[in-house]
Amino acid sequence: MVGKAITLGIVPALALSALGPTATALTTDQTPERATGATDSALADAATTDASIETLAVTEAPAVETERVADVTEAAPEPAAEAATVEEGVVVLDTTDTAGRAAGTVEAPDGFQTVGAAWPRELGTTVPELQVRTRSSDGTWTGWTHLEMQSDGADEESAIASSAPLYVGESDAVQIATVDPRRSVPVGVELTLVSSDQVTTEAATTSGAVAAAAETVGPTIITRDEWGANPQCDLGEDYTGATWRPAPGGLKAASVHHTVNPNDYDTVAEAMQAIKNDQVYHQQTNGWCDIGYNFLVDKWGNVYEGAAGSIDEAIIGAHTGGFNTGTVGVAMLGTFTAEAGMTPTGAQQAAVADIAAYRLAEYDVAPTGSVTLTSAGKTAGGRFEAGTQVPLDRIFSHRDTHFTECPGEMGYEVLPAIRAQAAERAVVHLSAEAVANLVQSIYKDALGREATVGEVAFWQADVAADGPTRLIAAMEASTKYRKARIVNAYKRLLGFTPTAARIDAELRLIVSGQTVDEVDMRLMSSSTYYRAEGGTDAAYVRALYAEMLGRVPTKSQTTLWTGRLATQGRAAVVRSIWNNPQATSRRVVAAYQHYLGVNPTSGQSSYWVERLSANDRSDAAMRAAITATDKYAARADARY
Repeated sequence: MVGKAITLGIVPALALSALGPTATALTTDQTPERATGATDSALADAATTDASIETLAVTEAPAVETERVADVTEAAPEPAAEAATVEEGVVVLDTTDTAGRAAGTVEAPDGFQTVGAAWPRELGTTVPELQVRTRSSDGTWTGWTHLEMQSDGADEESAIASSAPLYVGESDAVQIATVDPRRSVPVGVELTLVSSDQVTTEAATTSGAVAAAAETVGPTIITRDEWGANPQCDLGEDYTGATWRPAPGGLKAASVHHTVNPNDYDTVAEAMQAIKNDQVYHQQTNGWCDIGYNFLVDKWGNVYEGAAGSIDEAIIGAHTGGFNTGTVGVAMLGTFTAEAGMTPTGAQQAAVADIAAYRLAEYDVAPTGSVTLTSAGKTAGGRFEAGTQVPLDRIFSHRDTHFTECPGEMGYEVLPAIRAQAAERAVVHLSAEAVANLVQSIYKDALGREATVGEVAFWQADVAADGPTRLIAAMEASTKYRKARIVNAYKRLLGFTPTAARIDAELRLIVSGQTVDEVDMRLMSSSTYYRAEGGTDAAYVRALYAEMLGRVPTKSQTTLWTGRLATQGRAAVVRSIWNNPQATSRRVVAAYQHYLGVNPTSGQSSYWVERLSANDRSDAAMRAAITATDKYAARADARY
């Protein structure tokens, strides 16, 4: 029969330069326990180890007459299919099933642990979906695994497109397959095999000395020397890029990933080997200067230093293309898709929270609330064009900015828990002075007065531990804030100060379930407001437009709303106009001006108009998000 075949031209193995010093011995036959504070290194120096990378060129071969072989995509290959045909250095991969899937076996006697594929970016979508399976050193074959397109990347578009590196453990053979019989494999696709020695140390969770944030005991971090990192590329005068250098504005947020490695790694030595191989793949296959992530976290909660300098600087990595600047990229070692059926362990979640909160703390940024980041460019898989301003959680996921599963459905579901733990675990987010300034600013903006010395002292530790989120929530729920909002609404809308009895009546309504924002709507719905604005339906509609939309209604709009007043009543009309996108947009602008002294961007305005429209009873979420931003903290410092 005529079968479709592809060829792999074997390229001589490329031996890499010696990696940095590894450390002696991880105790790898038992589950390690996490350390709770920064400690000096207990790891002895050890001999260096080498890693090597081998590339196999994948090209489409002409159709050839081949003998039909058993379908190796569902079961272990029969002996006749185990050895691919080799002629003059070309490996012919025969068609093996009715779907046209191509497969063959490439022996790698020296072994490897990581596999991936890469091709020139200009090939684009002409590259069909590729799958691989590998033969373990015990002779058993794994199932077929999709080589997921890698959407990690530098802010600058790379000339190389690649799959994510797949750590498979000790293996000595690989098969590659396509799943689309109608698509050929274009010239330029390469399969990459990475091999390295395992690193062993005497203790699993010891680390090098970690410089803690002020008054903070930082998490223990396993350094690059300890896991055997390859040296970073030379960032001398010939290097002109921004990636791998410190971000001028420091850190503003953390981006969470998964590495798409299998979850069945059994030892810390295997975890370190996977990280080392990922670095080699990132450097040699992707052409990057270093590993893309700033930190990695294994299933036992061990934290590993990624890109060089990430412990002390806001290093721009290659983890969330377009959003690398000002973010710390933290990758969970494993695959957390629904198909994989694995949720990040509790220790892994806690460690992600630890390192994210710790690094953000160094820049007086709490890991709570939201931040607006500006896309540096739409890289592979990116959602946003350059210059787009995107509101994101302080701890956000890769999928929030890219069309990717990362960090997997089950990884994404634990992000709220990670955010909550980050708020609890960071002992100090802000300097003492910044905390005092923030408390003062929130009191001034919410109550119209500065906080007293006692109030600052009361909130100091809480804001230092959790950022302003709890203070903002407490302020929204406080009688002082509610009274201030009630008095302000009465003066602005009705022209007089309410009596104590009126204030108490309004407070009882709020306690019963209404919101402080509904005070405004309730007063505008009152007969007192109606009479004060002229006592006619037309005059009343004009007053509502002036208050909520800042303009005069047209004749047809006046007719529309006066008609609705007759059929629906004042309260319904007020709520309808309140929820009008124009009215909502005006409230968003007013909030940004009040708290930040600037207008929102178009992206921020669109985000909040959509979100507030879904909750027409309160703008509290917007107020909380704005006052939890680094811009608000910076303004507080400038004010005081």
